[in-house]
Amino acid sequence: MQRVVFADSWEQFFSRHDLESFGDFFEYTPVETIGINDRRNVVTFSLGEDSQKKQFFMKRFFHPHFKDMFFTWRSFGKLCSQAQCEWENAKLLLDNGIETYRPVCFGERTKWGIEAKSFIVTEKLPGRALTDFVRQNWHNLQRQEKEKIITGMGNFIRRIHALDISLPDLYVWHIFLKENTDTKDYDFAVIDLHRMSRNVTNRNTQIKNLGRLHHSMVDKYFDEELKRSLIVSYAGDNRDGDINTLALQVKKFSDAVSAKRNPKPY
Repeated sequence: MQRVVFADSWEQFFSRHDLESFGDFFEYTPVETIGINDRRNVVTFSLGEDSQKKQFFMKRFFHPHFKDMFFTWRSFGKLCSQAQCEWENAKLLLDNGIETYRPVCFGERTKWGIEAKSFIVTEKLPGRALTDFVRQNWHNLQRQEKEKIITGMGNFIRRIHALDISLPDLYVWHIFLKENTDTKDYDFAVIDLHRMSRNVTNRNTQIKNLGRLHHSMVDKYFDEELKRSLIVSYAGDNRDGDINTLALQVKKFSDAVSAKRNPKPY
């Protein structure tokens, strides 16, 4: 069995470009691959002409592992494809004012109710990946502007955790940044949601999220004062515990992650 689910009026848009069935999307070839492993890949493609041209990203999932199926069962109380899981997670964030990519459709092919393959298509996010912004601009920014960005990021993560949401893939390269011309401030978005968990109140899990982000903040751009600013802004006014204790816990987990692998260069 296979199906494709569209958001809003996107079905008509894709139909005009002969993209209707599961196979049409999953086997679509005018794409550029930007990420790949043995279970999924991410591609980008554009449709339309001139001012009507739109850019999309498609994540395609191959051969889901049993642990992936178990994870979705635990999260949703039923078997759920990897693509639908990411679709539902994005909707949850957006419904709660947390910016992320805008899903336009997802598709799945199942056999006896078990996922064989799936995909999700999203619109290109406004703004830039934080890693691109940092690589191109960081060394030319005033210290005050760097602090503003780090403080905003800490506040953003606090809002996510306040929803009892865990993001185990919270790294610098999964955060997007957009300058708000009205407020002269920065808006943030987060991507890569297929391992996002709901109803997570465990403080240790939240610290692990922060620890992975800390691990990805390479010393070339982020000194210890900036990393501490992240923790202080994340804690906000709700400082039940000592900031030093929280910072030490985050650093400890960050070091544990770094002992296993180096952060991605950017």
